[in-house]
Amino acid sequence: MVRKEIYKCVERMKYFMKELVKEILIGKEATSLNKIISLIQNSGCKVVSFDIFDTLIKRNLRSANDIFKILEFEFNQHFNKSLPILLLRKKAETNANENSSNEEVSLDEIYAEFEQISEEERKWLRNQEIFLEKNFCQRNRRMYGIYNWCLKNGKKILITSDMYLPLEIIKDILFDAGYYDYSKVYLSNDQKARKATGSLFSIMLEEERLNASEVVHIGDALKGDYLVPKSMGINAILIHRDDSDTMYFNKKILMSKNLEIANNYNIVNSFIRNNMNSNSSFFERMGFEIVGPVLYGYCKWLIQKLKEKRISKVYFLAREGFILEKAFEMFRPCEISCHVIRVSRRATALPLLYRAKSLDDILNRITVTRANFTIQNMLKSCELEQENIDEILSVIESNPYDCVYALSDHQKKKLFDKVYPYIKKISKQQEEYIRGYLNQVEFNGKIAVCDVGWHGTIQNALQDIFEENEIYGYYIGKKEKRAKEKVKSEAFLFDNDYNKWIMREVMSAPDLFELFFLSTDGSARKYAKDVSGKYYCIQAKPEQSEESAEDVIALQNAAFKFVKEFKKLDNAINVQMNPCVCEAAFSTFINYPSADTIKHLKEFSFLNVESHSMVAQHSFGYYILRPKNFVSEFLNNGSKSIFLKSVLKLPLPYISIIDFLKKFDKQQ
Repeated sequence: MVRKEIYKCVERMKYFMKELVKEILIGKEATSLNKIISLIQNSGCKVVSFDIFDTLIKRNLRSANDIFKILEFEFNQHFNKSLPILLLRKKAETNANENSSNEEVSLDEIYAEFEQISEEERKWLRNQEIFLEKNFCQRNRRMYGIYNWCLKNGKKILITSDMYLPLEIIKDILFDAGYYDYSKVYLSNDQKARKATGSLFSIMLEEERLNASEVVHIGDALKGDYLVPKSMGINAILIHRDDSDTMYFNKKILMSKNLEIANNYNIVNSFIRNNMNSNSSFFERMGFEIVGPVLYGYCKWLIQKLKEKRISKVYFLAREGFILEKAFEMFRPCEISCHVIRVSRRATALPLLYRAKSLDDILNRITVTRANFTIQNMLKSCELEQENIDEILSVIESNPYDCVYALSDHQKKKLFDKVYPYIKKISKQQEEYIRGYLNQVEFNGKIAVCDVGWHGTIQNALQDIFEENEIYGYYIGKKEKRAKEKVKSEAFLFDNDYNKWIMREVMSAPDLFELFFLSTDGSARKYAKDVSGKYYCIQAKPEQSEESAEDVIALQNAAFKFVKEFKKLDNAINVQMNPCVCEAAFSTFINYPSADTIKHLKEFSFLNVESHSMVAQHSFGYYILRPKNFVSEFLNNGSKSIFLKSVLKLPLPYISIIDFLKKFDKQQ
């Protein structure tokens, strides 16, 4: 037993040293892609040969073996078995190579060696492997430009690759990726010769009647694409395989014991790596990697929910509704209609305030954004004219900057009695106007309302205003199930009983999460009617600077790009967009905010009635001397993990720290 363990340890060390030497050589010899064209020009060669996988073609998986992991998962689900298909497939390939007199074997020869399966299962596995290979492959975007440069500059193109897949399948993969007008494919299993031995290059040179010095060959394999062809006199160019992790890679999800989650995250993350523009800005990277998967998963989930409930009318609640609706249009079946309606917590609360019986009833309806919500804040939230506010403040006994929650029962009653007549008049008019506004888009019957989420406040208000309607709410996330029993709602990522760890992460920075989906115009304040009788929404002024708005737009455009491009892959293989898969990048982002993140988010300051920056405005030393300031700013901040990182700087478990500090909120 001891000798066996020593042997394993030695073998692992040998493998490690071999890979280390290989990486050192690749690092020394590899050419960056932006230098390849000049090398081709300087060579004077008229023929360019390309390798296929990891050169012209990328798989949307971390490694070639991941195809077999997915094949194993799908096989065992399809046949209700638990066979180690990954190991059996690798063993079959090893046996096929050992039993063959040729340098390379074909896929059929590999499957002839497959053990422990029936003929039906063998056929299914072979066909499914081909299906997965074809659909996981896409063009290498950067190499595609070099390929097209070669065509435009009159270079003869050859494809030279070691691969067991049938020639016709390889040609299909190349065609689907947009590689046309090459002269010939030299494939190892078709020619029974390999690049790694030099035999395939010899066949290519002989058939094409070329001298080795007349050819440039480009590929990523140190031996087969560089050392061997170079030793034969071919102008070999070694490229570095780009297998680096994405910015917000989540190893925990990739290593999940739930194989379906692990496999699907592998697909999504690899797609991001293969399609992220290397020149993307910070906000574009956030949009493509963090927001795109959430947006995609939500839309796919929403379609399923609408079909289950047979709902044909969908209303997206602006402001966040604009980006949701734009993405949903890429999925929407023709039998479902959708509209964006301009609503807000404030604009839907006003039409119901006349039903209030006390000041506490009013406070329960309007948007209270902070613990220290003053009388002045409340009166402004109720849309009172300034002259009416001044009149009220002149007769009440309280300071306008007193917190409404600190008032005595007597003070609350006196304030309510004075303010209610004004509120009733405004509220009744707003009920008429919002009904008119929404009836213009047939807001009636069995309908769905969609939003980013949290408490479902707007849906509750709309259900109270339109009691005759059957309104279903579909959200990205929900917190606190305080809705009335008649109000029906579900959430994609989390609610109080579902994916609580995701809720902790998102709700550690709800302002930031909402920013991802926010329209750059102002929120709905109230409604009005023009001289022609048409109802419209009056909006507040935009809350961002022009520079911030541009960053938000860039982020959202990148998210749309992900949705549009990923849909092509999903249409072929039906990726299961589990909430854990979709939220994985945000989890990394919010648990470990970087210094670069703090730098870029420093200028954002909105969403609260009295706006607070996401980032702390003072140093750690300042807060040490003024702990009350720290607690106050922390509690009023809508992006708490970002706030803490900007103060403490260190890589700490910020979500757990937030849970601890929130205890102070309950003590106030």
